[in-house]
Parts: sequence; structure tokens; C-alpha cells
Amino acid sequence: MEYENRLPPEGINTSRQHPLKQFLQLVIGALVLVVMIVAMLQVSGSFLARKIPFSYELAVMQRLNIPLGDARRHADMTAYLNGLASRVGAHMAMPEDMQLTVHYDDDEVFNAFATVGGNLLFYRGLLSRMPDENTLAMVMAHEIAHVLHRDPVAALGGGVASTIALLALTGNSGTGMAGQLLNNAGMLTSIQFTRRMEVAADRAALAAVNGLYGHVNGAARLFELFRDGRDPHSQDKEPGVLERFVSTHPLDAERISNISRLAVAEHWQQQGELTPLPADFKRWLER
Repeated sequence: MEYENRLPPEGINTSRQHPLKQFLQLVIGALVLVVMIVAMLQVSGSFLARKIPFSYELAVMQRLNIPLGDARRHADMTAYLNGLASRVGAHMAMPEDMQLTVHYDDDEVFNAFATVGGNLLFYRGLLSRMPDENTLAMVMAHEIAHVLHRDPVAALGGGVASTIALLALTGNSGTGMAGQLLNNAGMLTSIQFTRRMEVAADRAALAAVNGLYGHVNGAARLFELFRDGRDPHSQDKEPGVLERFVSTHPLDAERISNISRLAVAEHWQQQGELTPLPADFKRWLER
């Protein structure tokens, strides 16, 4: 019997697939894995952040000392907004250690938002469009609900966790990474909430408005103002699939319908006398 070293068949280690196709499969697989890891860390960060005592939020905001509004220049408006927050919050089962501080900014931004530490910021652009106190109370109650549900710290925790994950995966881990994350005022003032958070905040806000005024008249008007402020012709425009998918907030038309359905389900009056804004409200806006 003879033995010999034969050469392997030609092409035995050659894949039948094109190398470019294999490369694309690897890239797509890696991207999917990265997205899954970041998403899991974001959810975990959001969950764990809600467990942080509220007193820690207050301490962080005091240490960062991020300026929100100008209380000295707009003392009357700031006092009124904080008084309204106290009246609304009395109908929202606020924990004793949860403090609210409302700030006023005279910028023409059509918005209001809640951030960590129980801080709420209202812009002149939004307040100047308020037709009555009931509508303003709906905004106030909605933002308070975010604080009550710990949405700002949850969103921030998820954002920080996903950012750290991306920095670690890309190898960009400088010595100042932690400081950049904590001292980024933009991150604290541009927190994005999920649709689920927004729906829960709407529900809690509507209950508070009903508790304060005995009816929910004026609540739906808020989202009509948001709708018209974004697009004056939106009443004749059906939102597209992409708009529904990418929106972090429920669409305004959906929120208006939800208010009516919830009011019927809870037997809340949808009609009632609207409370006017203070007589000096416009003067406060002009300062």
C-alpha cells in the first residue's frame, strides 16, 4: 500500500457567497447587536433611575446650579405659576418630599417642560397663547405628572446609560466622560419622554384638573393650541405613517379624543365655567 500527500481540491476554502455579501451580513449583524445592547441598557438605566430617591435629584440640580428662567425679573409671573402648581399638585397625591419649582422664561418658545429635581419651565411663547386658567392648569398638571411619575430622571438615566454604552463600544472613553454627562445642561433641558409616559401624564393631569375645577372644560383646548401652533392647516391634514412612528408624543387629535373618552368613562363633566387668568397676566408677559 502506498501513501502520498495529495493537494486539497481547488476552491475547498472558498465560500460560495460573494465576499461583499458576507461583509454586509457581518456589518448588519453587528449593528443589530449594538442596537439591542444599547436598548437593553437604556431600559435598565431608566428602570434603575426611578429607584433613586428624589432628594438625590434635588442635590444634583443644586450642585449643577443650572439657571432656569429669571425669578427676580419676573417675580409676579413666577409667583403666580408656583401658586398654580401648588393648587394643582394638591389634587395629585404628591409625596411630602417631592418639591416643585416653576420657572418662567420670556423666550418666544411655544413649550413647557419638566426636568429633574421637580423643576418646571414655562416659556412666554406658550403662556401668551393661554386663553384661560383651566387650559394653563392642564399644562401645569401634565408637567407635574411627569415629575410625580419620575419620568425626567428615568429618561435621563436611560439616556446616560445608552450614551455610556455607545462611548464604550466606540472606544471613546476620555477621562472627562462622566463630567461631560453630568454637566451637560442641554441633556437636562431636552429630555424626551415616551408615548406611554405622555399618555399617563395626560390621564393624571386630566384627573387633577377635574379635581381642581369640578370639570375638564379647557383641557382639550390645550392640544388644539399645540396642533394649530405646529401646523395652522393640520385640521385638514391626515398624519402619515412615518409621522406616527417617529413622534415621541401621541398625536394631538388622539389626545383630544382620549380626553373626551376618559371624561365619559370617569363621569367627569366636560362643560363648566372657565376661570379667567389674573387681570395682570398680560402685563406680566410684557415685562
